[in-house]
Amino acid sequence: MKPRLTKQLLEKYQQGMCSTEENALVESWYNQLSRQNNAKDIPELDLAAEDQFFQQHIFGPEWRAKRHKKAYLKVAASMVFFLMAGAAIYFFSPRQQAPKPLPFSIGQFQADLLIGNEVVSLSKEKPFSPEWLDRHKDSNVALQTKRGQEFKMELPDGTLVWLNADSKLKIEPGYNEHKRSVFLEGEAYFKVAKNKAKPFIVHVGNTRIEALGTAFNVKLYPKDNALLTTQLDEGKIRVSNAGLDEILLPGQRIQLNVLNGAFQRLAENSQPDIANWKDGYFEFDQTPLPEILADLARWYNFTYSLSPAYKNKVLSGKISKKESFEEVLKILRFAGINYTIEKNELLLIP
Repeated sequence: MKPRLTKQLLEKYQQGMCSTEENALVESWYNQLSRQNNAKDIPELDLAAEDQFFQQHIFGPEWRAKRHKKAYLKVAASMVFFLMAGAAIYFFSPRQQAPKPLPFSIGQFQADLLIGNEVVSLSKEKPFSPEWLDRHKDSNVALQTKRGQEFKMELPDGTLVWLNADSKLKIEPGYNEHKRSVFLEGEAYFKVAKNKAKPFIVHVGNTRIEALGTAFNVKLYPKDNALLTTQLDEGKIRVSNAGLDEILLPGQRIQLNVLNGAFQRLAENSQPDIANWKDGYFEFDQTPLPEILADLARWYNFTYSLSPAYKNKVLSGKISKKESFEEVLKILRFAGINYTIEKNELLLIP
């Protein structure tokens, strides 16, 4: 007998007790739901009508023949994570009063400009001015974001830099006079102005990334893991570290272990765009939960403790960085991850 879409089936899915066919029905429903009901109020959906639609259109002969294909399952599974506004949580839980606001807030467009011993607070209303570098050519100048902050700036040569949360970009004195060198801690996206006479060089620890005119992302948070990730969108870059000397072409990515020098080159389109953060999204594809939490914690500015039982948990999907942290928690809960909150710390414990 074909499964039917009911509240009991959704509860069973949340508990991880569904059969293969039941899993496929629920995930297919969400897939369709995301396309047709992005702006609708989820509690008003008619489960019986939705079930009739899927009995007619999803459980046909053609779908049966294709339902186990990897590409389809990947899309369906990813829906579990990027459901907007908590989706089917309303079906699982009784109506309750609105919870107290959480201490975790959405990040802001802010940064600190460090000029010698001077600190200048920057924001959308007070952007970075390349003139500061011209006036302080011989000084140590850096741009720094805290947790819960990100910033975009333009260097004197026209190079654009997006600086992610909890990051720091040091600009070498005399930038653009004879060369263009910066030193990065954290994550940044660079859209480099072309100048063949003055290669643009990013130093990340002991790694050197050289570009002419190009656009690429660089990420290394040593406190979270030892992987330096570089993704190239346009042009060409050279990544150098001890015995490593690799040329990247558009769409390629390298992951380098900065502790032992081991690296892996990832082919074009093998994973989601890691630079989506600058466009206002988190995107994951079978990403380990510890890595996801590290990204979320930097943006929403919170601390967390993760049970060993969840360390091998992976999730896929895409979520707007404008979503409140309450919506993020709904998604985690629906993915089968239990949590409690103590003061400003998120505890993820089964």
